Amino acid sequence: MVSFVDIIFLMIVVAFLFARLYSVFGSRSEENNIRVIIKPADKQARKKLEENLESVQSIIKEHAPNAESIVIDLENMSEQDKLLMQIPNFNKNGFINSACKVFEMVLQAFYNEKMESVRNLLNKKVYDSFNDVINYRQDNNITSEVDFICFEKSEIKDVKILKNSVKIIMEFVSRQVNILRNAKGEVIEGDENFIQQITDTWTFERMLNAKTNNWTLVSTKKQA
Repeated sequence: MVSFVDIIFLMIVVAFLFARLYSVFGSRSEENNIRVIIKPADKQARKKLEENLESVQSIIKEHAPNAESIVIDLENMSEQDKLLMQIPNFNKNGFINSACKVFEMVLQAFYNEKMESVRNLLNKKVYDSFNDVINYRQDNNITSEVDFICFEKSEIKDVKILKNSVKIIMEFVSRQVNILRNAKGEVIEGDENFIQQITDTWTFERMLNAKTNNWTLVSTKKQA
C-alpha cells in the first residue's frame, strides 16, 4: 500500500508535470510558478509512485482544472482522495463517467429484459438478482417501461481498499419515469406523467493487480 510519504513525493512529480504543461502551451507567465505545500519526500519510492501518477493527476485536475498556481495542502486532503491515489492506473473523472454509462446500460437492459447484453459487467449475484425480478414479471404477465431523463448527481461516496481488491461505492441520483403494466396494459405501478427522483447506490470492484481497468458491479441498492 502506498505510504503517506509516497503520496507527498508523487505530488511533487505531478506539480512538475503541470508546470511543464503550462509552459509548453503558454497558459501561464514565467513568473507565476506552481506553489506546492509539501514535506520532504522519500526518493526511494519513485518507482511505486509513478505507477499511480494518473490517479493523482486526475484528482488535481478536478480540484484546479484551470489554475495558474496550485497549492496542495496535504493536511486537509480528504481521506477518499488519499485512497484513490493508491489505485493503479486510476482516473477519477474517467471512472465516474464510465460508471454513469454502465448505470444507463444496465437500467435499459433490465427494463428491456435483455440482461445477457450486460452480463460481463456484473458479478453472478447481481446478474441473478436482476433476472429473478424479470422472471417474476414474466410469470405474472407484467411489463415494464422506463424513460431515463438525466442524472441529478453521480459521485463516489466511499472507497474500500482490501487485501487484493478495491471497492468503490457510487451514488447515482437520477430522474426517471418508471411504469409497470399488467396483462391488460393497465398501469399498476408508477405514473407516466410523473418524473421520479431516484437514488441508487452501486458498488464496483476490481483486483488491485489487474492488468486491465475493468470494474465489476457487485452490489446495487435503491434508497426508499
